[in-house]
Amino acid sequence: MRNADARALSQEANPFTALGRRSDEPGSAAAGDETLNHALFLALLVAILYFVGAKVGLALTFSPFPLAVLWPPNAIVFGALLIAPTRWWWVLLLAVLPAHLLAETQESVPVSMVLCWYVSNMSEALIGAGLVRYLAGQPTRLETVHGVTIVCCAAATAAVLSSFLDATFVTLIGWGKAEFWALWKSRVFTNTLSSLMFVPVAITWAAGAKRLRQAEQARVLEAAILFAGLATVGILAFDSTLTNAGALPTLLYLPIPFFVWAALRFGPAVASTAFTLIAALVIWGAGHGQGPFVHAVASQNTLPIQIFLISVAVLVLFLAAMVQEREAAIQSLRISEGLFATAFKSSPDAMAISRSIDGQVIVVNDRWLQLLSYPRALPGPPPPIPLLAHLVEADRPKLLSAMGGAGSGVRDLELGLSDFNGLARRVLVSVTPIQLQGAPCLINVVRDISAQRQAESEAREQRLQLTHLSRVASLTTFGGTLAHELTQPLTAVLNNAQAAVLFLEHDPVDMAEIRSALVDIADAAKRAGHVIDHLRLLMQKGEAEFGVVDLNRLVGDVIQFAHGVLVSGEVAVSVDLAPSLPPIAGDAVQLEQLLLNLISNACDAMKHQDPAQRGITVSTSHSSDGSVQLLVADTGPGVDGAGLDSIFDPFYTTKEHGLGLGLAISRKIAQAHGGTLSMENRRGAGATFRLQLPGRHREGETALESDHRA
Repeated sequence: MRNADARALSQEANPFTALGRRSDEPGSAAAGDETLNHALFLALLVAILYFVGAKVGLALTFSPFPLAVLWPPNAIVFGALLIAPTRWWWVLLLAVLPAHLLAETQESVPVSMVLCWYVSNMSEALIGAGLVRYLAGQPTRLETVHGVTIVCCAAATAAVLSSFLDATFVTLIGWGKAEFWALWKSRVFTNTLSSLMFVPVAITWAAGAKRLRQAEQARVLEAAILFAGLATVGILAFDSTLTNAGALPTLLYLPIPFFVWAALRFGPAVASTAFTLIAALVIWGAGHGQGPFVHAVASQNTLPIQIFLISVAVLVLFLAAMVQEREAAIQSLRISEGLFATAFKSSPDAMAISRSIDGQVIVVNDRWLQLLSYPRALPGPPPPIPLLAHLVEADRPKLLSAMGGAGSGVRDLELGLSDFNGLARRVLVSVTPIQLQGAPCLINVVRDISAQRQAESEAREQRLQLTHLSRVASLTTFGGTLAHELTQPLTAVLNNAQAAVLFLEHDPVDMAEIRSALVDIADAAKRAGHVIDHLRLLMQKGEAEFGVVDLNRLVGDVIQFAHGVLVSGEVAVSVDLAPSLPPIAGDAVQLEQLLLNLISNACDAMKHQDPAQRGITVSTSHSSDGSVQLLVADTGPGVDGAGLDSIFDPFYTTKEHGLGLGLAISRKIAQAHGGTLSMENRRGAGATFRLQLPGRHREGETALESDHRA
């Protein structure tokens, strides 16, 4: 139990804890007065009980030892300290001092001995209560084996330690005729028995007084019958001549059924009270020459009585605690089962419990039947078949391999599944091993992700279409220069062909000139074909095809392709390519699209500047970690501070007729290649775009290629 819960329960069960309330809290004055009244009432009650207990203890004292079979005063203070707040302890200890003096001095006991006994008595109560508070906290509970163990051990420890002090006082003062160790031994058993008789009663009834007032009439009647029967068998067994010398010892076991009854039906409070009643009858009968312990009294030996009662007390307390723990465990199990059943039935995921041995399904929820499209015709759906039978044949070994055996589990494994109608689905399967009624079972959880995968596929297709459309749109920028690039080689073809015809008409035919013209025709045709092939490559649509890319060569191809735009825009280009640049893994078409976007944006940024100031620098470099960098720097106006944070956002543009998708798609391309694309303003004027890509690993393989292939 947490400390906060323990304090709340303590305050509910014990009205005395309100004394510590702050004076500045609302109603604290009235509450403080009420709490003080409770404290004074408890102190007075403890003093009265202490006096009565002392009288009872003195009445049971055996001569010549100054000891009794039972000494209730110490146990009364012990129990009072446990049910009271710690800050009240000094009040209770002072309250019992007059009662102690009054009870002891009436028996002609020396004042010095009376005061010493007060010290030893209070030391026992303080040691016991201190140990219980330290080990068990507040409130002290006897509903658990742990709590009972602490109280019993604390009672024995307090009796052992305080008995040293008591025996020392008696020996020094010279009161009585007992030796030190005999006195110490008798005192230990006497005080241990007293604590086990009265402390559990005080603890349990202080906490259960409210429940007693709210008890049903039938329960009160049952408790009355229990105590009446217990008193009857107690008198027969311990306060009559039936169990005197020569009687059957089996009569000593008559109270046991009543102890079991009390523990099973009522718990520690009634069980401890029942033991106290029997203990009182045992001691009363022994003191009056009746019962099975009459010989112990005659020989002035209290040890048999004390050992018998201590044993019974421990057994009764532990029995009651174990019954309470079992009931609490059953209640907790019922709550857990109820929560599990609710979660199982109402889960949005399909769930089934199956046997580990053969996969036979034991129970399923409604979502399982719905996901797998079980027919609902009368008289009912067919019995569920194992999960493995629903999986597509190619994925069955995958699940078995992931589980690694019947007793292991798997989490979020994506598989293909077919329902009763043959509809294929993509699902995430989780399998958790459990024990159900001692048999190994599996909880199968299936989550349908077909819609999610379909949405991802559609989103991927849309991204491909958007990238393709953006690439096609960017090519419109190069439309005029492409026409020029194609016109030149076609004109050269025409001119050389006409010249070759003229050369053929000469006599004699000049074969050298004809051969030169044909070579020029072939070169021009190749140049036109190269432009057309490159344009077709950029225009085509399809999935990304990752392969080995030489970034320096790619830069050269793009610069050559954009030559017309750069010339018509009067933009000077300088290229600085790093030698021995390591290859990268990527899609050449997408990387060309990225570089074309950067060059096109740079040309647009500088179109309002003086032609003499327009320039683009394209450079490549590599670093020691294997990464490769591509830089595109221009001499334009750069980007203002507000635009730096938004330059790569979709639909953000500084162009008059731009869509704002070019740089956003370019960054997506960089990220798809495992790299980054960033931008920064140059000192003076202009902007620099930096593309950083990972290099290839050893043996020509990259993590990016591996992921793409997977």
